[in-house]
Amino acid sequence: MLPVNQVCTLNCPTDGDQLSEQQLEQYAADGVLLVKQLFDPDEFLPLRNDLAGRLSLLEQHFGLEVEENANQISQISDRLRQIEQRCPGTQSILYDAMNAAPSLHATGTHPKLMGILKQLLSPEISIHDRYIILMSMPDAEWHLASWHQDWYYNEGPYSTITLYAPLQKTDHRNGSLTFALGEHQKPPVPHDEHDHGIRTKWHSLPPDVVQGFDRVVPTALDVGDVLLFHSLTPHTPSKNQSEHVRFVLNLRYRDLRDPQFLQDGWRIKDITHARKAMQRTAS
Repeated sequence: MLPVNQVCTLNCPTDGDQLSEQQLEQYAADGVLLVKQLFDPDEFLPLRNDLAGRLSLLEQHFGLEVEENANQISQISDRLRQIEQRCPGTQSILYDAMNAAPSLHATGTHPKLMGILKQLLSPEISIHDRYIILMSMPDAEWHLASWHQDWYYNEGPYSTITLYAPLQKTDHRNGSLTFALGEHQKPPVPHDEHDHGIRTKWHSLPPDVVQGFDRVVPTALDVGDVLLFHSLTPHTPSKNQSEHVRFVLNLRYRDLRDPQFLQDGWRIKDITHARKAMQRTAS
């Protein structure tokens, strides 16, 4: 395994938001780009306020004590864990409600972010209609997507880029991502139910394929850092073994100039196989 964060890196405080030819070539070769401090941590305040506000409404709805203005990530984590324990299924309600939160749409089109994406894709970009805040509960496994390629669950152009931006410091202990560099240059790999040491609803890559990865790199991110990666880049999170929920902004960007995507009318083909996996319950 390679050292932590040994991936193509753009350091915004020193390098600005323009990628060099060398960085563009390295992203093309590896399929992962780490952007350090793309966001000022204060720019996540609207996201935290939307999370906190929706939690207040749910606390009131379920007859629990309402905690106004408790919008720090540790406070939001504590509130979500408490309400999920008292009223199971609330996490799923909050997850769906955040899809339409104005803060997600604003953050997902941040000018600096869009500028970098246009360098990696093209000036004509569409955003996947699922605006996601991942909420990984401590020690939970069922919703943990072990080794996989995002393309299997979303399709569209192979070049589609996933954004992964944690709202708190993230490392192996609380569930950061590990990547297999360069594997995106190969054709998509079939997914199915496989044993990677956890019980999860997700389909994943065959273990023998994973064992063949020769450039595997873990990551650790500070608040404001983001990962941008190719839809065929294999990756896996680690289990959240901290005391707090891990919150991550998770979006996908597609190149409208991709010839096949344009020929398909910018529509996604049937991916029932993947949808069925995502809809499974732990019962």
